[in-house]
Amino acid sequence: MQQHDKIINLAAKKVLAPQGLFRQGTSRTWLDDNGYFMIFVVFDSSNWSKGSYLGVGIDFFWEKSESLNDILAYSYGEREKEFCKYNGNDDEFRTKMEEFAETGLRKVIEYRKFKDMGYAKKCLEQKVSNIPEERRFWEVYDLAMICFLMGDFENGIKIFEYYLEILQGSFYAGEVFIEWHETFYKHCIHHIKPYLTSKETAQKMVLDMIKRRRNYFNSKPSLKKMNEEMFLLKDIKIDSLLVPEMINRDLWGRKNENQKSNRSRNAKFMGI
Repeated sequence: MQQHDKIINLAAKKVLAPQGLFRQGTSRTWLDDNGYFMIFVVFDSSNWSKGSYLGVGIDFFWEKSESLNDILAYSYGEREKEFCKYNGNDDEFRTKMEEFAETGLRKVIEYRKFKDMGYAKKCLEQKVSNIPEERRFWEVYDLAMICFLMGDFENGIKIFEYYLEILQGSFYAGEVFIEWHETFYKHCIHHIKPYLTSKETAQKMVLDMIKRRRNYFNSKPSLKKMNEEMFLLKDIKIDSLLVPEMINRDLWGRKNENQKSNRSRNAKFMGI
């Protein structure tokens, strides 16, 4: 391990570990397990210089596309600090990395409020409203999933239908065909929409998604410190709590025709 990596790890351990975060293996990422979502504090490296950026984000555990299901990615949050270069001065760099860690901890404490799903929903609604309509994508899907999870079925249906319109209208970027968009659209039609028949079935579907991804990550040696319980449900307000069962996760749809959507009208109808 290089000297600047040692300094980063010691600074993160000093600030973050006492607050319940754990290191992901030997990486520069520290994690905070919050049941249906994970908060991550990442001391990003550079390909050109020794040093670190700082990013803090949330990844929700409901499933998305296949390429995203096996990693932790930004569903909410962003880079908090630009690059700090290590110039060989250990004391100076240690001070900066402790400042990075303190900034990360403040964001972790803020993001822990997402355990209150009503608060989380308001934050996601605000995020969607702040994004131009033509750039909206996963944030709309996330908003639909949290509605289903918290039992807000009618709004979840409206938002999910809006997301399907966005997705179906995104098969092409100019003349370039984006195959995985079409694949995920077919997955949504065949393996999500059939469960949207009631508040209970929609909620159970999302719970099963969360269970599958948590089980997957829990099987990784670098993530063994995750809570093995069914994601701290006792700490979360949720309607009509059901015991999750496994659903087949391996079936993915293929081709569908592209058509022009009516997203603007639906977005205004939903107030986003």
